[in-house]
Amino acid sequence: MPRRLGLLLLMILLATLPLSAESEGDFVMPPEQSQPPVEPDAQTSSYSTTEGSWPIAGTESSTGLLEGMATSDGFFALSYMPDFSIGKFTFQFDVKIKGSYETEPFGLALDFSDWEAPARDEGESLGDYTIDVFKHYSRFIRTIQYGERYDSLYVRFGKLLGITLGDGALVNGYFDRSVSVRSSRPGLELMVDAMLLGIPNAGFEFITNDVFKPTLTAWRIFSRPLGGYPEYESVAALQIGLSFAQSPASPDEQEGQLLGRKLVALDISLPVITWNWFNADFFTDFIAQTPDREESQPAFAYRYGLWGHTKSFFIFNASVTVPFFGRYYAEYFSSDFENRSAEDLDELVIEEGTTRLDAMFGLNFVREGVYLRAKMVSNYSDGDYHDYRFLANARIDKRLFNIVSLDLSYEKLYPTTTGERFLEGLQTLKNVILSASAVVKVKPYSFDLGLSILFDEQAHATYTLDTAVRISIL
Repeated sequence: MPRRLGLLLLMILLATLPLSAESEGDFVMPPEQSQPPVEPDAQTSSYSTTEGSWPIAGTESSTGLLEGMATSDGFFALSYMPDFSIGKFTFQFDVKIKGSYETEPFGLALDFSDWEAPARDEGESLGDYTIDVFKHYSRFIRTIQYGERYDSLYVRFGKLLGITLGDGALVNGYFDRSVSVRSSRPGLELMVDAMLLGIPNAGFEFITNDVFKPTLTAWRIFSRPLGGYPEYESVAALQIGLSFAQSPASPDEQEGQLLGRKLVALDISLPVITWNWFNADFFTDFIAQTPDREESQPAFAYRYGLWGHTKSFFIFNASVTVPFFGRYYAEYFSSDFENRSAEDLDELVIEEGTTRLDAMFGLNFVREGVYLRAKMVSNYSDGDYHDYRFLANARIDKRLFNIVSLDLSYEKLYPTTTGERFLEGLQTLKNVILSASAVVKVKPYSFDLGLSILFDEQAHATYTLDTAVRISIL
């Protein structure tokens, strides 16, 4: 009884916290997260780059969302998540306060250990200590962004969403699915026009899904070597680029993930449409992949097609890929590459003599945190098109109406045995996979939903549903 009374008093205390008229407060007690109070030293290790950071939730425009947790054991935690913009900067933070309370007599103790800088080890260099401090405080950052993609300077710190590097030879429409929709990750995306550094007709792109412990790092440099010669107007905009992507070797890699691969691409592109708001280029790529653990030889392929984009809202590419040596994997760095099985990886192989055709387009509503992508794939060999696939994905990373966050995907497969054609197959649910992870808020509840539906060749469905209900007190 005293513990229940103490918990009730704590709820009343939280309810009296001042919030603006547009803000919301959530007192949340998810059953899977209930835990006893722990020592401050143990609490500070709650951030993990491999397991994801503290849970997050979206916000309404320029407001904050207060979310909390408490247990009858005496532990409580509050999280305030503001979302605001200053000029070209946009910010999403996740500010944490935790503590404990006692009931006999009633008392409240706040724990600010997460706010204190970590101790510097004896002999630790200033550079290493600076990285430790930045890593420690980055747990409060969901995203920080400056500018928009394809600006002369664009920087984003946070979870990677909808990333395409150059024409998409190595990274094409990548979403970081290594952590849940409620979690963030310290990724980095950078685009720089080299003119800012005094180098004309050149640029640089860089991405990593985790600046502290990356499993994907990629970059691209490009130049327009004839850009300074106006007499060659027809080819002055010719662009030559070099791209590199790797998954660093991991000592605890699981069977089938094959982390540690390196990919290199040389691309040449020539603009066919150059407007103020839209660009489209014809491109050719030469791609090399290092061998996997079962092979002793690298793999090579060439790729050509069209790609283009508006400033940041729309991006597309359509290509033909032809492997000509070794065991070549298409889309090695897809969104789920960290969680693939050996069987999943085998399905990515394009055999010699087979041509792969694909098209991707994406819509990015960056300010609203909404990212949409669709992709169509087919193989061609022996005079016939086969192995069609259609994939669509919707990602919401900020509060939109009652949806706090969402990752929704649709995948349509076309096994050779069915004989379905592309448009015909889209009208059925045969061989369809639907999956969704979402946080939906309907006062006084919020729901963590995980849904997977598998339709077989006769469109018979198999369901998997996971839910967690959070009760909003405020």
